[in-house]
Amino acid sequence: MQLDHVNIHVYDLAAARDFLVQLLGVEVGWRPSFKVPGDWLYLDGRAVIHTWLKSQERGLGWVDHIAFGPCGDPDAKRAELQRLGYSFTESELVDTDIIQFVVYGPEGMKIEMQCRRGT
Repeated sequence: MQLDHVNIHVYDLAAARDFLVQLLGVEVGWRPSFKVPGDWLYLDGRAVIHTWLKSQERGLGWVDHIAFGPCGDPDAKRAELQRLGYSFTESELVDTDIIQFVVYGPEGMKIEMQCRRGT
């Protein structure tokens, strides 16, 4: 398993995108058709930074979650999370074959585990 991406919530999508493109050399690329605006920024062919329009009050953190993957078979991961007793949500990533598990930890920590169907 490896770090998959970092999800950043921002008020000014264009400013964040331009800053990250200029600073890191990432490229804007394909993004699923989410209802909330944002960008996926690619490095070496991988979408490593996801930006998302921030809608909460100012003062809340800008890193929403850290994602890891691939995490293997979704059914096996679900069973493991249930066995460990962790609180989590599960969803399908639109326009893909990825099942996402968002696991909630201490102090509001959110870790996303990305599993592909059929692996």
